[in-house]
Amino acid sequence: MDETITEAAKTQSTYSFLYTSIAQTHLGEVASCIISCLISNGRLTSKELSQRTKIPLKSIKSALVSLVQLNCVYYWTSKDSAKTVHYSLNESGLLAFIHSGDIIQHIKERYGDDAAEIIQNVLINGHVKVEDYLGQYEDLEVRMEKQTLFFKLFSERWLVRLQPFNFSPIDDIWQEVFQECLTNTPRTTTTSEIKRVAEAKEKAKAKLTTLLESGQSPQDLYDSKDGIKKLQPHIIVTFNVSRFQKHLRTNSLVNFAKSRIGLLTAKVYEAALKVVEQNSPELRHPFLEISGLINDPEEEKFFINSIENKLVDERKIVFNIRDVMRTLSDDIDLRNSILTHNFLKPQLKKRPLEDSEEEATKKVKLENDQSVTIKNEGESSDVGNGNAFTDNSDPHSLTLIQHHLKLLTSGTAIQFLNEISPGTFSVPYAYLTKQIKQYNFESLIKTTLGQDAFRILRCLKSMKLSDEKTISNAVLLKEKTVRNEIYQLVKANFVEIQEVPRSADRAASKTFFLFRFKEWPSNKFLLNSLIYSMAEIINNVQDFKADHKILLEKCEREDVQGHEEELLLESELKTLLGLQNREINNIGKFNRIKTLYDIFSL
Repeated sequence: MDETITEAAKTQSTYSFLYTSIAQTHLGEVASCIISCLISNGRLTSKELSQRTKIPLKSIKSALVSLVQLNCVYYWTSKDSAKTVHYSLNESGLLAFIHSGDIIQHIKERYGDDAAEIIQNVLINGHVKVEDYLGQYEDLEVRMEKQTLFFKLFSERWLVRLQPFNFSPIDDIWQEVFQECLTNTPRTTTTSEIKRVAEAKEKAKAKLTTLLESGQSPQDLYDSKDGIKKLQPHIIVTFNVSRFQKHLRTNSLVNFAKSRIGLLTAKVYEAALKVVEQNSPELRHPFLEISGLINDPEEEKFFINSIENKLVDERKIVFNIRDVMRTLSDDIDLRNSILTHNFLKPQLKKRPLEDSEEEATKKVKLENDQSVTIKNEGESSDVGNGNAFTDNSDPHSLTLIQHHLKLLTSGTAIQFLNEISPGTFSVPYAYLTKQIKQYNFESLIKTTLGQDAFRILRCLKSMKLSDEKTISNAVLLKEKTVRNEIYQLVKANFVEIQEVPRSADRAASKTFFLFRFKEWPSNKFLLNSLIYSMAEIINNVQDFKADHKILLEKCEREDVQGHEEELLLESELKTLLGLQNREINNIGKFNRIKTLYDIFSL
């Protein structure tokens, strides 16, 4: 990579460093310069991009066409007489590049090679027209198979319809809709300007929601002929990155449940999450991406919870035990995975029928000295509680699945599921997102900084604000140890220092220090560190490839491919093997860091 671009991207932000590196690897130098310039300066015209990057205007325009098609750049045409076109960054295409390997692998495992081929072609081209893609197959039977796969991928939201407004920034669309609603809201003497603006904002929200949901009705999407439902041939589709992010969230939650409860319960949880994954809340709602629309953290939290509650009320993220049983893999055997009361307590010998009948009834004396005979219902209450009998003959028994779901609702301090009615459950996504970040953050502190630092951090979280002596007494460690560990936490930007003077002159000799932990800045700093590490790995791979550019170009020649052992020297083969192993190791490291990045991006 060009060192000038790399150094400039490093100084801008971690996101700039990563996105510039990804663009350089997949799209080339010109695209990398455009991405870096758009991140630095915001939205620009093609002429401004040419002036700032010192690249000819013709090359800039050619690159912008590809970047717009690949969903890496938005464009917006101003409403003035000049009709100036401005360009800004679109992260969805770059995120698709980052996860492209995992996307294709997941689709291949779930739907097969043909579906993975469709997704791969869509990712390469950015978007495709249904009839254009199917038109390349002359065999009618093959075309019907591809058409069926298209329909399946579209119905499960892996592919979505691409419309003209998807190429424009959501901020510009919002401003246009809001200004129109504000203009149509008349000023009156009885209504204040604040109330008028609030009323226009609510109208604009409803209008924007209608716009984003337009073109999604079955009449617009599907065509039924001879009882066969298929996609309209004129529809343009693109890959839905948000859908794959939901899959990544499912994986993170399953691994979380596995670490806290166990493997089999995590498998049951995975089956439950797959039932509602398609309709689960988006990781980032369009309203939250509009700058200035929702500023208050409490308002944002209320908005996220309201979306989740709406989905629960509409029963889109609600499932029952039978839904889990249908989704559960046939390879999973749940027999003897739950220890019930009947298993733990030895079975008593059965009494004769007469004794059991006498035992089943007993007399109770009331306050008016009258005796009433009642039936002993101890056994039936055990059945109601699910403790009487567990069916271990069926590997997918409803009773066993119910026990595992009960573990997920109340088996640990973390509530993985909510039981909204007997046998019916929902997933508290907003609550779990916070819990999984907290758990992984504490695990990182524990493994990297040690047990003592972990104890001090937990103490600071509970005490909010404290000094060294109080922390030392709370965690039962020496003050010297506490001081050293706090220094490590401060150095890692996980703990903040507050200086408290004891006198009006703020003398240093009379000053003492308090320490506090803030979750959001710590998570943000950790996320930025992960992004920087990912970008560094990409650059390392490109650097050692550049060091052996001549050898790699020689291996790519047509006369050499397939005959490397015959045409290459032994030293060249050894170097080539070393480069391959080094690249594999770096890719493995990149994927491990990316797993943490996916968790802290929730």
